[in-house]
Amino acid sequence: MTSIACDRAPSAICLDMDGTLVDTERLWDVAVYELAEHMGRPLDESNRERTLGNSLHGFFEILGEYTGHRIEGEEFDRLAHRLNSRVTELMRTDMRWRPGAEELLAEIAETGTPVALVTNTTADVAQVPLEFINRSRFDVVVTGCMVPDAKPAPDPYLLACARLGVDPRSSVAIEDSVTGATAAVAAGCRVLYVPSTDGQPDVTGAHTYPTLVGVGVSALHTLTSGTPAAVAVGESGV
Repeated sequence: MTSIACDRAPSAICLDMDGTLVDTERLWDVAVYELAEHMGRPLDESNRERTLGNSLHGFFEILGEYTGHRIEGEEFDRLAHRLNSRVTELMRTDMRWRPGAEELLAEIAETGTPVALVTNTTADVAQVPLEFINRSRFDVVVTGCMVPDAKPAPDPYLLACARLGVDPRSSVAIEDSVTGATAAVAAGCRVLYVPSTDGQPDVTGAHTYPTLVGVGVSALHTLTSGTPAAVAVGESGV
């Protein structure tokens, strides 16, 4: 693989899943738009972008605000099951890599760099793409149900770095959404932000790049050089 040259490498790499490693945001699109229509108000593009990378609770807060209908209790459980079942069905029939992701994971394995998967997706839904990616590639897996507050809070990245035994400031996180990049910056990580959809704004503290194609482990230091967050902000649930 042709990589951007650099003689430094991060102490660990934390990778988002949906939209970063696997091309599943288009599948979430189908499930999300169908659910909004089921609730009586078809979702517009700008509000769909607001939901990108969110936890289930974050998603339903946005959807509830958009539809004018508070979603909680048994209804939350019912709609969450409907959404997760639909996207799982789609994932089982049409899973694809994001450009450059498989090659980067192969190089991470070759170099022995510690690596974590950090996703807002719940463990049951994450199981399907993890089968495709191969769970054994990761030293640590953090899902959205493992922390007090999911992305955009820093908790998932703080937990991943703690379990890897590294300082977040010496690690690199790779994200595709504003929600995820915001979380990684707040945790103190260097952040490579590769938007999976057009039109997403830049995130302060993150370094935007168009693709993972040609990006190797050593390149991650170069691509995220600059001034990282001075200190992690601490877990939001504490």
